[in-house]
Amino acid sequence: MNEVFFDGIASFSDWGLYLTALSIDAPKPKEIYVEIPNGDGALDLTEALTGEVHYESRPFEAVFTIKPETYSVELERWMIGYLNGKQRTIRTKNEPGYYLIGRCATSFKNDGVLTVLTVKATCQPWKYKNDVTAINTTIGASGTNTLNLMNERKRVIPTITASAAVTIAFNGKTISVNAGTQRLTNIALIYGNNALTITGAAGTTVLFEYQEGAL
Repeated sequence: MNEVFFDGIASFSDWGLYLTALSIDAPKPKEIYVEIPNGDGALDLTEALTGEVHYESRPFEAVFTIKPETYSVELERWMIGYLNGKQRTIRTKNEPGYYLIGRCATSFKNDGVLTVLTVKATCQPWKYKNDVTAINTTIGASGTNTLNLMNERKRVIPTITASAAVTIAFNGKTISVNAGTQRLTNIALIYGNNALTITGAAGTTVLFEYQEGAL
């Protein structure tokens, strides 16, 4: 049975709702254009400030049918209390490896036989991976390790945990990393492959952890 998960609640298994329609639109890019007087076209400033495209909220809508034998005033009251106005993590069986984060709104309609529940949500643009990506490496006898960190579309600053001080060569720069856990703004992973070279004492462990977000 196809269903939607709102945090820990499954729409069919827990509530007995039949999913009849599901819409998850792609987020719209925030485009910025400035008209050029006495010139052709417009100046595109969409990526001018940060060097990347930003996005509007992602709309979500799910429509459920509630059979008469399942419906009750108590169930409706419970679903309104649980969903309406609440921010929830939203998962679907279509993409089991990802989740959305959105604030929900509910509406009910009864045609005399069946009750229909519509849940709309204004979600963050990103589809987040269920699990935080964790890449661990141990520096060998050569004193240098090369890593390729794959990342989805959302730019992310990883949390780095090093057992001893190391240096990391990334994007044409060499960054000093102290022992312990830290996040460094000059190590920001972009979409695709991110190559890093780590230099330090043999046996030093370095752990990279980051939350990937896809469009």
